[in-house]
Amino acid sequence: MNKTSKAFALLFTAGLVLAGCGQKQDSTATTQAQTTVAPTTAAPTTAAPTTVAQAKTDMPADAKKTVLEASDEATKAVMTLYYKDDVLLKQDSVTTYIVSKMEGENPLETLKNSSAKTEEKLKDFIGKGFEIKTDYKDDVFTITYSFDYTKLDMQKFKEAIPNLNLRDDNTIGYSQFKEALIKGGYKEKQ
Repeated sequence: MNKTSKAFALLFTAGLVLAGCGQKQDSTATTQAQTTVAPTTAAPTTAAPTTVAQAKTDMPADAKKTVLEASDEATKAVMTLYYKDDVLLKQDSVTTYIVSKMEGENPLETLKNSSAKTEEKLKDFIGKGFEIKTDYKDDVFTITYSFDYTKLDMQKFKEAIPNLNLRDDNTIGYSQFKEALIKGGYKEKQ
């Protein structure tokens, strides 16, 4: 992959881990993660992810929404965050890769393999607050995932991801999470 495509593939990885973990990172840590972590996506499944429309009905009426985006010529990631006060309630993400614009040896296979590893790692949470789906059609590889932090067993999730940075009340801080994504290259959509 070219440097830009690789960075955005890694933004997805950072977003998935950061979103799933609520991990506090400074810009140095984010840069290091982007240069050392292989892109991680999910393998094809038959389970459909929770849609943004469903998320609105699942969230409290007074929940707020922020949409963040990162993109380059080969990759586009759109992340929707639902929160109340400073508590991250849910995260929905859609990342698309234009495979023919990605450099490297067999980028489609790399995306599929990384996807399978992520799905395997988080398989115990599918249908219990986490949903994931991948698709490949017309040179576009798409991964859609959703973390509903109001449904996930956060202590078990912390066991699966040891660096999970939960607050004392077992929640993830929205402002901390959003700030880390922005430092990682995401921009808020207006």
